[in-house]
Amino acid sequence: MLAARYIEPYKIEINQEELPKINQNEALIKVKSSGICGTDFHIFKGDIKGLVKPRTILGHEFAGIIEEIYDNNIKKIDLNIGDSVAIEPNLFCGYCHFCRNAKKHFCENWSAIGLSRDGGFAEYCVVPIKAIYKIPKGLDFQTAAFFEPMACVLHGIERSRINIGDIVVIQGAGSIGLLYVQALKYLSVDKIIISDIDSDKLKIAEKFGAHVVINPNEENIIEVVKTETDGKGAQVFIDAAGSLSSIPLGLKLLENTGKILIFGVPPENRSVDIIPYEIYRREIEIIGSFTNPYTNEAALKFLKKIDIKPILTNKIKLKNIIEDGFNQIGKKGVIKVQIQND
Repeated sequence: MLAARYIEPYKIEINQEELPKINQNEALIKVKSSGICGTDFHIFKGDIKGLVKPRTILGHEFAGIIEEIYDNNIKKIDLNIGDSVAIEPNLFCGYCHFCRNAKKHFCENWSAIGLSRDGGFAEYCVVPIKAIYKIPKGLDFQTAAFFEPMACVLHGIERSRINIGDIVVIQGAGSIGLLYVQALKYLSVDKIIISDIDSDKLKIAEKFGAHVVINPNEENIIEVVKTETDGKGAQVFIDAAGSLSSIPLGLKLLENTGKILIFGVPPENRSVDIIPYEIYRREIEIIGSFTNPYTNEAALKFLKKIDIKPILTNKIKLKNIIEDGFNQIGKKGVIKVQIQND
């Protein structure tokens, strides 16, 4: 099989390898579609250190076909060779303090496909059976590969407790921001306001249902939001860009009792200045949203309502993962890059 192994920042080796062998309670997946996530990109650039060991195959957003399965209770789990499936990359022990208190995404023995063990940037991948979810009928592999990010978005919505009639501001119209727009339009929010410096992405956001789009290079985002909220401010501000400006900006855009959701991955070991008195006096909530512990099945159902065609801008071959993939991320017109295997 062809596999792309991370060696060090800006270096990935692409080679033919032997097909990996499975153990009990594992399956061999023929990878059909595999998305390059922002986390993969940060690892590639060396922004995140210590998370991945050298010679690991990255890739945690993927879908494919069960090629082989090893389980003594195969009928009980209702999985068969040839099934089309999506993969939950996060693996939990089920025994630690956090797992036993409904906080398994903070598992003390956490591991992840595509991070601590080989992932989907290959033609085949071995995964634990418990990480496999059947793809609903009518859902193609390209859409199913959005399973993990869609589940994360739904977890973010749960964390921020968005209500019917709320006004929500989203910072960033990349793939995550555009998934948020589509999800929020089904929640009967009053207004979706989204900001990005790329006007082409904002046009897609409008198509998906954003009520107000703002290019901060052309308009004053604070003035626009205040106008759209009768001077009061929004109820929820979602950072979908991983920007350090999210908390200071969110404080200026929210009404009293508003909520700031930190969803995008900000730089590690960087700080911002805030005034704690303002959090206290205005009852502002600052909320983190990390991964997708309990939203997987909902995400698979919800993907049937989602249009990924305008988001999936770059379909590439595994052998071209560097030049057509990592080296294109961040360039104009590129939103989501996904590897397609035959």
